[in-house]
Amino acid sequence: MKVSGSCHCGKIKINAKLIEGKVIACHCTDCQISAGGPFRVIVQSNGDDFEITGDASEYIKTSADSGNHRVQGFCGKCGSSLYACDLDRNLFNIRAGCLENGSLFSPKVHIFGKSAPSWLKGISQSPWLEKGPGSQPMKMD
Repeated sequence: MKVSGSCHCGKIKINAKLIEGKVIACHCTDCQISAGGPFRVIVQSNGDDFEITGDASEYIKTSADSGNHRVQGFCGKCGSSLYACDLDRNLFNIRAGCLENGSLFSPKVHIFGKSAPSWLKGISQSPWLEKGPGSQPMKMD
């Protein structure tokens, strides 16, 4: 499947062909900190199938759990997190949130579940609002 997306300000564009079925929710503490939430959804692409337009800012992060070194790519203007990849740029973990229709990618696996907050298991029981405060709860069928 081919996908495209961009950072929040539109300065950087991504085009990629995804590896079939590689949709992952990562609950590691590194993803929680960089995403500002309890997990991050990623989709994977081989390096030869990943194309970026614009100058992404990058830094090398040492993984808290594995000690592996990973390139972290983001927009230096708006701060949007875009991807992570190995040092050889063979495999890209693209942040699903920066892709057009990124919300359609349902995780096939959750990793680093030991770091996930316990409240996630009961999240479907919480009220869902269609909009911000003051709107009516969505029906949960």
